[in-house]
Amino acid sequence: MLKLSKLPKKYLDVIETVFSDFEGAIIIDENGKILIFTDHYARETGFKKEDVVGKRVDEVFPSTRMMEVLRTGKPIIADIWYLHGKSQVVSRVPITINGEIIGAAGFNVFRYIDDAKGFAKRLHHLSSELTYYKEEVKRLSAAKYSLNSIIGNSDGIQEAKMRVRIAAPSTSPILITGETGTGKELFAHAIHQESSRRDFPFIRVNCATIPPNLIESELFGYEEGAFTGAKKSGKPGKFELANRGSIFLDEISELSASAQAQLLRVLQEKEIDRIGGTSSIKVDVRVISATNRPLPELVKEGKFRSDLLFRLDVFPIFIPPLRERMTDIEPICEHFIKQYNSENGTKITGLSKEALGALYDYHWPGNVRELYNIIERSCIDAGDGEISIDNLLRFAERFESINNIKAYRGFDIEKAKMEAEKATIQRALIKTHNNRTKAAELLGISRSALYYKMKIYKIFETEKLEDLYLSE
Repeated sequence: MLKLSKLPKKYLDVIETVFSDFEGAIIIDENGKILIFTDHYARETGFKKEDVVGKRVDEVFPSTRMMEVLRTGKPIIADIWYLHGKSQVVSRVPITINGEIIGAAGFNVFRYIDDAKGFAKRLHHLSSELTYYKEEVKRLSAAKYSLNSIIGNSDGIQEAKMRVRIAAPSTSPILITGETGTGKELFAHAIHQESSRRDFPFIRVNCATIPPNLIESELFGYEEGAFTGAKKSGKPGKFELANRGSIFLDEISELSASAQAQLLRVLQEKEIDRIGGTSSIKVDVRVISATNRPLPELVKEGKFRSDLLFRLDVFPIFIPPLRERMTDIEPICEHFIKQYNSENGTKITGLSKEALGALYDYHWPGNVRELYNIIERSCIDAGDGEISIDNLLRFAERFESINNIKAYRGFDIEKAKMEAEKATIQRALIKTHNNRTKAAELLGISRSALYYKMKIYKIFETEKLEDLYLSE
């Protein structure tokens, strides 16, 4: 049987000539090794052809789906591929002979997503049937991030990513919990991308940003004349728009009581009622929700329905705060710096040891979102080369105390940090009369994290805590 890996170079040159008319094209052999890499991709990636040809495609582009096509033999048409922060519409097809897969080809349908949208807009004027293509291109750009977009090697992040892989293929609801800024929406994107619903809509709703009197009409839609100001034709809700796909309900704790009741019905009956409507509408939607507030506590306070919590919390995913996964700081910074360089044409090479040490010593109340802002500001300040401690401190006064500590070498800083953390936990337990849940809230960590730290520091007995308090 013919193998692409055995083709003489003169034949490969002919094939490359054919594909050179494409804006971008890659061809791999039966082993996944790159045989052809066109000039467009060389320009866009900055890779030299001679450095890429002969390597496995997933070594050069870890997020590629070319190997999936090679493995399954199924084409992936008009998919979105992010190359250095730019979205491109690409198709990937298997190369077969007599039913045997001997390689795969990937090529640009459009160079950028805006080109695709413009093309779809022109088609709309030719035929009403071609409007579907426009909607497809728009739909494919909905979910932006995959698991590869989530940076971190800590146990907490690896556990969360593993749970995404386990849960994504199912249709069960998923509840993502974590502090503000930990990346809950990123995980929601990844769940959708890892699921069989990836080719259908991914609709995002922040429940906290929609006024209570509008949330039901936004989620479930309304019919003509349902209320003053309603459109004559009515309006479909977010659940209808997400049909066959996924809906991400961020800050789910902010839903009103009536909206909670409606959502419960959607989860139980898989149908919605438009406001002012007379009949139910069937929907097939996977619900992904997120919160930074403890829903069980809200249930106790009568602010959240317990039956809805049971329906939403089928498969929980917890994202640990940045202060509990400090080993992720360096790779996250590297990722942000590469992203900034790509978007702005700068040449930031990294962080100085002193600057990185300051980041490790900070407690990160704003989590990854705060780290992103600080790195972006530091990149602007540095312009090029290495980010120094001065670049960090110029726009982040909160780091000044860290800088002073780092300059003083008279004590073991790591040991001092542990002692300070232990004392803080002890005070929180005293303050809450040894109520572990309230103490965890006071400290801004999960209850499981509190138990873990209590075990590490051997904090168990209330009497000893009171003795400590009195001795102060």
